[in-house]
Amino acid sequence: MFFYNLVAAVDYLRTLDDILSNLPQGILVRRKDEILFANKAAARVFGFNNVRELMDYRAVNALIGTFVQPQTNPEQRFAYFSNKDGDLFFADVTERVIDFRGQQAVQITLNTPLQSTEDLSNTQTLVERYALALRHVKLGVWDHDRVANSHYLSPSCRDILGLPQADSRTFQSVFEDLIYPEDRPLVRAACAKAFGERIPYAAQFRIMRPTGEIRWVSVSGTSIHDSDGLVLRFAGTIVDISDQKHKERELIEARKTAQAGLEAKNRFVSGLSHEFRTPIHALMALPRLLKEQANRPELTDLVEASELAGEHLLSLVDSALDLSGIDSGTMDVRTNPFPLAKTCMTACETMNSRTAARRIDLQLDIDPAAQANFLGDEKLFLRTLQAMLRHAIERSGPGVMKTRLSSGENGHGALVVLQDVGAPYSSLEARSLFEPFSSIQTPDNPITQSNGIDLPLARKLARAMGGDVTIAKRGTRNGSIQFYLPLERVASNLDEPIGSINHTGALCILVVEDNLINQRIIAVILEQLGHSCVIVADGVMCLETIQKARFDAILMDLHMPNMDGYQATRQIRAIEADLQAVDFPAMPIIALTADARPETREAAFAAGMTGFLNKPISIPELYEALAPIAAALAEEPTAQRG
Repeated sequence: MFFYNLVAAVDYLRTLDDILSNLPQGILVRRKDEILFANKAAARVFGFNNVRELMDYRAVNALIGTFVQPQTNPEQRFAYFSNKDGDLFFADVTERVIDFRGQQAVQITLNTPLQSTEDLSNTQTLVERYALALRHVKLGVWDHDRVANSHYLSPSCRDILGLPQADSRTFQSVFEDLIYPEDRPLVRAACAKAFGERIPYAAQFRIMRPTGEIRWVSVSGTSIHDSDGLVLRFAGTIVDISDQKHKERELIEARKTAQAGLEAKNRFVSGLSHEFRTPIHALMALPRLLKEQANRPELTDLVEASELAGEHLLSLVDSALDLSGIDSGTMDVRTNPFPLAKTCMTACETMNSRTAARRIDLQLDIDPAAQANFLGDEKLFLRTLQAMLRHAIERSGPGVMKTRLSSGENGHGALVVLQDVGAPYSSLEARSLFEPFSSIQTPDNPITQSNGIDLPLARKLARAMGGDVTIAKRGTRNGSIQFYLPLERVASNLDEPIGSINHTGALCILVVEDNLINQRIIAVILEQLGHSCVIVADGVMCLETIQKARFDAILMDLHMPNMDGYQATRQIRAIEADLQAVDFPAMPIIALTADARPETREAAFAAGMTGFLNKPISIPELYEALAPIAAALAEEPTAQRG
């Protein structure tokens, strides 16, 4: 009877084993890192040819994750797994603790029914496409289940991190070991912010692969929380951005190199301008002085030609400096009320010598509506119009050149139309007209000519003020260009006539200048204006001289040997501060320099100077700078008597 019962039990177990082996659901029994039982469906799902291969497989954690002791009651959840080739798949599973042949183990049942061969083929195709896409874009997928204490790293993720597929370290140790030490605080802060605010996580940081290679990665992800706010799951993607970071560094270095080149160019142009202005000063001032004393007509003509050449050379230097300032972004636009019509008249008057040399009759027609004050930058407006006039004069022969100034609708805005004596601009010219030194060749004039820099400068100045310089195409038989600026009309006391300041007395002026030719020229000009002067060659001699005698004003060069004008001015102001108790008033100090950059002007005033004049010296500007000083000195005795 016992033998019969034993045989029956064995048959029962064989039948049960056969039933379990052929169930459509995958079933396996696991004890820690060992698979004790698996059916055929489970073997197929995990990519094995038979059950024995699955049971002999040693990298169990790579397939199922780290062993977790489930609750006594069956636990059903949606879990992820990996087949032996590393492809990811998901399944609805049930886990429960069982007694398997006298050992406590976990039975895992894949509840998803076995799919048909066609369905499995389609699923495999989708998985392959997904894997190929991830590898192509170098995008890795990672997933950390904190409840199950398990994680998944896709093959692409492991490639990015430089980890072998069989690496079994924990999720936390993976990133703690690989994150570059200096970047760990950044990563921890980003995680804390994402977990605390329940927002997507994103960070870029460096990793150090096990081989020692450093790579840049961009990691993003999202977290799932329970009702208490604890993180249950954390998943996302990782991308290798090392090439992008390398290109960013190259761009930064290229930008630094370009910026350094631009600064070097600006220094070169500024230095060149300073060196040019010193001989130009003599080239322009000496003919002016000689012309007043010349008795022979032919000598007067030669002097005028020399003066005109000097003016032309100076305009080239000023234009080059302006273009450099605009290109480097240092052009300063200052808005103040100014008389628009008067400024246009001034621009035309400065061209008298040029128009006379070419026998051009320059006519200015001003719209009555433009006879008012407008809000804008008077100096830039003047320089723009002068550049346009220089360009027009260069391309014109004898004849009448017309300039018309009008205001826009409701008196706002200004439009200057300049019609020269040359031929209309062709479409061929228009393409390169606003490029500096571009070559121009027209059907009427087959000889190639340089465009110069005046018109390109005019356009850049206009655009810096919010306007533009363009070719006027309608109703013109000659070359015509127009300058529009969106100025606002304002009401101010500038509409009243401005009287000149009377020169009420002679001044004793200390001239601090190291160039011998400039010393002689300044002395002659000051003598013509009725002033006397003492000349010294540098800042050291200036300090020695003012301690021996009192001067009404100082004309201070900025660039000199031994001690420059900035240092000398600071020391003078320090001396005056110590002497305030004995009623020692501050002395007017006017910068006299060939450096016309805006930053030079600012530095001069910051050092304590009260005025700023550019070389070559303009006699009217020097007169205007000294006249208030003379007038103030003339009133001092009256003030003291009162």
